[in-house]
Amino acid sequence: MPRSFTSQIDQVTHAQAEWLPRSQDANGGGEQGARLVALTYGAPFLYNALAIRDTAAHESDAPGTFDKNPEGIAYDQVYAPYKSALLTSTLNQIVTVQPLMSFDGQTWYDLGSTQTMAAYSGTGAAIPLALYLSTATQYLPYVAVTVSCATAPTSGVLNGILARLG
Repeated sequence: MPRSFTSQIDQVTHAQAEWLPRSQDANGGGEQGARLVALTYGAPFLYNALAIRDTAAHESDAPGTFDKNPEGIAYDQVYAPYKSALLTSTLNQIVTVQPLMSFDGQTWYDLGSTQTMAAYSGTGAAIPLALYLSTATQYLPYVAVTVSCATAPTSGVLNGILARLG
């Protein structure tokens, strides 16, 4: 790799980029020798202005292979070791959040205990909640969340993204 390449990207990005032989590359290998593996990061929606008006459980979208990484290549969240759910609520009732994990993206299991978000008072910033779901020391292939309210909200929405880096 030419020495000038490292000066063209910031040092954090450079440190996170990984050089792999094509035989170990998730894109299927080949005879090209080696390539710089695309960083897998992004923030797809878990909830996009979800207006909850009942007491049912609402599963988040589970980002998967339909998402694109910055190179435009289909991305699967399994390759990002760092995953966090970042939620904001303007719902006028308490929101209960249950983190979920899966080994295959199909069968989901509760991950730890539930978290709660306070009811929004109607003024000021939305109520935030950050859940750190997967790290390098506690790697989980797929993560998602389920939300519910004990009392049906009459106003507000829930937003959430899955922030991922790896």
